[in-house]
Amino acid sequence: MNDTHETKKMGGDKIALLGLFIAGLLIARLIVAFKSGLLFSDPVGLSRTGLSISMPSGNGWGGDKQWRYRENIFTLSSFFPVGSRRPTSRAHCRYILGADTTTPLERFEQEAAIVDARILETNQTRMGTLTVDWAKMDKPEVFLCVFLGTARLPDNRQLDIEVHQIAGDDQMAEQVFKRIIEDLKFEDTQLLKTGAEVIAEIKRKGLGDFLNNQNRQVFFLIKDSKMRTIGFTMDVLIDSGPQAKLNIQAAGLFYIRGQRPFEQGTSFQCSNDFGEFIYKSEISRSTGRSGTEIIAGRDNIITVRRFEAEPDEKSYRLNPAAIPNVFLDQLLEQMLDSDKKEMVVDIIQANGKIIPTLISRIEVTKDMAADEDAVHVFKLEFLDGKGFSERLYLNSRRQVYKRLIRQDNIYILELADIGSILREFPERAERILQKNQMLK
Repeated sequence: MNDTHETKKMGGDKIALLGLFIAGLLIARLIVAFKSGLLFSDPVGLSRTGLSISMPSGNGWGGDKQWRYRENIFTLSSFFPVGSRRPTSRAHCRYILGADTTTPLERFEQEAAIVDARILETNQTRMGTLTVDWAKMDKPEVFLCVFLGTARLPDNRQLDIEVHQIAGDDQMAEQVFKRIIEDLKFEDTQLLKTGAEVIAEIKRKGLGDFLNNQNRQVFFLIKDSKMRTIGFTMDVLIDSGPQAKLNIQAAGLFYIRGQRPFEQGTSFQCSNDFGEFIYKSEISRSTGRSGTEIIAGRDNIITVRRFEAEPDEKSYRLNPAAIPNVFLDQLLEQMLDSDKKEMVVDIIQANGKIIPTLISRIEVTKDMAADEDAVHVFKLEFLDGKGFSERLYLNSRRQVYKRLIRQDNIYILELADIGSILREFPERAERILQKNQMLK
């Protein structure tokens, strides 16, 4: 019996040793691959920005294949070894929509404080039209080495490049960091500048000039691809007069019926040039309620407060091409007056997201014959990587009378009146009338 037990034990020890040997070989192979040569991906472009970056890829490296949008920042990341819960190295790029005004040195000191590291070196690298300020930091007790670079881009954008290495190989971290900078390409498309010019003209005129002392009420029925009515939108916009500081006021209601009904109510107040505004939104679902409040001041800073299970507050600096989605109609009208064919603007949504959006004028062709009222057609492409786009049809009065929304499915918004919405959605009649009376 003892001999059998000893034999099994020896067999188990051999298997364990074999496993350790194989693991050691795999680790050694990764290290050799890591040191033997770096491979980089083809340039990964960020849509309509003129920016593209190559990242470590292959020989143990791997990560994002495209830029990811989250919390008003686009990110692109690569890790070594790919798939590991605790990678020993990572490269991370951030394209920040609303950059703050801190200097590069302040930025480096902030990062050093976060990782409890010391700054060993600061320098600059010039690449084309961009200047990348960078710093090397380390924390020797945990073999941490960090390279952080930051570059100011036009239109209040910013690019940050970070490489973290915890394998004690500063030379490799530096090689990765400098290779990313060397492959960096940026060519200003001028699309944001065009958007900023159009928005500046709206601010110069003042929103009251577009309203011309007339309240605007707009109602749409929402239909699916089979032309079944599934929801509605209603928006009211008024100018309460020059005596009020926040004289432009708006209210909106968006509703989708079904097994999981969705309702969003909004209220909005702003100055005539929307330099100051308060934007509130409340969402009701079967799972509960949530809310958002956006406050903008003359310093071009917006504060976004989200009221959910875990309340959250963040601040962002707007660039001159930013505009709340409440004023989409006025934006298109001014684009026509400015005779611009294409531009990018940052649309501020009610949920606090800032979405870069490409707006293009489309030539009205014969294949649009079914839309006899179409005098102007615009296409909106939301550049957050979600595949969301919209086509808007305007009549001779420059009024949007139809909207075609595409993502996974197609939805059609057709101009309606309050009577037809009340007939289609009697279950929301009280809410509709309440919202409609708010600004009268």
